[in-house]
Amino acid sequence: MASLIAVGDNTLDVYLDQHLEYPGGNALNVAVFAARLGARSAYLGCVGSDRYGQYLLDCLQQEAVDVARCSRLDGANGWACVDSINGERVFLGSDPGVCRQLHLEADDLAYIATFALAHSSLYSGLEHQLAQIRQASGRLSFDFSDNWVEFDWQALIQQVDIAFFSAPDLSSSEAHDLAQAMRARGPAAVVITRGALGALAVDAQGVHEQPAQPCAFVDSMGAGDGFIAAFLLAWQAGHPLAECLSRGVEHAGHVCGWAGGFGHGQAVDSERVQQLKHALNLQG
Repeated sequence: MASLIAVGDNTLDVYLDQHLEYPGGNALNVAVFAARLGARSAYLGCVGSDRYGQYLLDCLQQEAVDVARCSRLDGANGWACVDSINGERVFLGSDPGVCRQLHLEADDLAYIATFALAHSSLYSGLEHQLAQIRQASGRLSFDFSDNWVEFDWQALIQQVDIAFFSAPDLSSSEAHDLAQAMRARGPAAVVITRGALGALAVDAQGVHEQPAQPCAFVDSMGAGDGFIAAFLLAWQAGHPLAECLSRGVEHAGHVCGWAGGFGHGQAVDSERVQQLKHALNLQG
């Protein structure tokens, strides 16, 4: 049975225009999608001591994601306010809350070692713990998102076996060049997701491309995370890179048919809306 543990970020994606919020975050989403695809899946991270932190844990348990090593820390859970324009997500601002306060202990690393693959992300605040995670799991994938240049990506990529980058605005040749350049820095495989243009990947056997597939579009939230989960499980099963890409693109299309990533939306009361709008105003 395939297995995956996602370590790092979580949030509540708050759709202010709809007065709805959904569980989210790259690491958390990947754990859920892996479970839905039949893997033994776990999420290891920090949630707040408020009702929103408990809500995230409840959603994960409903999705058969193991949360045994999660920590509830004193403080508020993180949030990200988004607007939806023609189904595309537009982020307005965010607060990580307690989610970047994860400090891995020996028991955590021993638990990570029981999974065939670990996954983490740029927004998890684990830069100085990636080497430990990789050593424990044996294989580490990492989502560099679309703004990796704002981080110390040169150091991060040396700890990674499979690197994911989001670059929907690059041409095909530019995406090829990026993938080749990043793979030269250490990863066994580099994947570039290109939104509606599909995805491409590079490994020792060469470059592979996969166009996007038609889908019943509802919301793009979490589509990239759905791609990552399906790709990783196919890769773990030993499929060729072209098949991994195909499965990733196919599942990303399925995710685009769900609201808020993987669902579980709940109503946001007017008091919370006003609090979040005030916080956004303070952020400028």
